[in-house]
Parts: sequence; C-alpha cells; structure tokens
Amino acid sequence: MSDLIYIRVLQHDTEDNIRIGMTFPTVDIDATVDAVKANYEKEMGWCGGFEKACKEYWKRVALVNAETLEIVKVIYQR
Repeated sequence: MSDLIYIRVLQHDTEDNIRIGMTFPTVDIDATVDAVKANYEKEMGWCGGFEKACKEYWKRVALVNAETLEIVKVIYQR
C-alpha cells in the first residue's frame, strides 16, 4: 500500500481567501478528483453546478498533500 497518500481539498476564492478541508486518504488521485467534482456538483446545484460555481466563486480548487500542502492535482484553475 505504498501508493496511499493523505490529501486535502484546497479552495482559493475570488477574494483571495484560502480554505483547506479535512485530511483523507486516497490511492487513486483520478477517482478522488471525480468524487470531489461530483460532491461539488451536488452541493452547488443551486447555482448551476460545479463549473458555474467555479467561474463565479473560485480561482482554484485543488487536491494538496495533507502534510506539505503541495499541490497534487489541480481540479479547477482560472
């Protein structure tokens, strides 16, 4: 299980506030990206879904290493 890494979701909003979510483990970054997008799509349905919310509210959404906060995978970036 050497591929197990611990990550967090980072949100950088249009007012330059940064929010970093709770730590969670993953072994498949692409599946995690899909799950994060699906969760955002569900939560942001009131404003038109994930893509519309990104354009309206965020500069960047990314998965980051939970320990170093280094970007592992960018999900959305302007």
